[in-house]
Amino acid sequence: MTGTTQPKPTRPGPGTRERLRRAPVESGLGMAPDPSSTPERVVVRAPLHDGVRTADGRVLPVLPALLADAGLGYLVFSTARLTAGAPTVDLRLDVAGVPAPDARWLRAELSLLHLDDEVGVGRAEMRDDTGVAVAHVVATFALTGAPAGPGGLATAPATGTTAAGTDARAALPPFDATRLRTEHLERDADGDVVFTPGPSTTNLNGTTHGAVLSGLAAAAQSAYPGAADARPLSTTVEFLRPVQITDRLRARTVAIRDGRRFRTLGTELVLPDGRTAVRAVGTALRR
Repeated sequence: MTGTTQPKPTRPGPGTRERLRRAPVESGLGMAPDPSSTPERVVVRAPLHDGVRTADGRVLPVLPALLADAGLGYLVFSTARLTAGAPTVDLRLDVAGVPAPDARWLRAELSLLHLDDEVGVGRAEMRDDTGVAVAHVVATFALTGAPAGPGGLATAPATGTTAAGTDARAALPPFDATRLRTEHLERDADGDVVFTPGPSTTNLNGTTHGAVLSGLAAAAQSAYPGAADARPLSTTVEFLRPVQITDRLRARTVAIRDGRRFRTLGTELVLPDGRTAVRAVGTALRR
């Protein structure tokens, strides 16, 4: 597993389907292998419904972030034969079109662009089931940061694994994506968005799922004054350190560029001790 040769993808099979069913974020958003998936063309999907759509019909960023982060993460996990998840280093989400009003599914075609002993890089191209291009994501994973076993990055390892070594996430409640809708966000006295992930956001490593953190950063930017009048174009997310599911995060958003046609916002998700856990930059087109 060295060099730059593109690895042969591993098709999500019954084992992967069962892992997705047990994972609270994946099951909460209905992620599953697509029936059209083959060993040469790996595809996952999630249902489109009002709970994951905005008022203008776009998808909440947490959904494409999940299909990419979890889907590509499982490809790296299975292809590299890891014992736990490889932490996501960064993720870039480019937004394309709006799903058709009658679309029922968002599908992501996954491919590994590179895999060696240290990093994995993957791409997810997303369309709805009517053929509309919705999003494109590229993500990087750190194999050298993978823990020795499930739950290994959590302060309480039992969150992600039982004494017998089986996945305990099946007992956790499914994640509700409506928590990341702008109208449901909680703010503190300073006006910053605050969010405590909770057990339903647990990933394979026992910490907060990267898709939820990506969705939170994007939601905080959507709640920024004037953002409702802009069309999101892209969001780049850097994961600097793990977030425990009990951490109360503060989302601090500032304008980096506030031009006549484009606006760029920067958001930091800050831990209770003041350290930055996630940094996101989002660009939008003014309407």
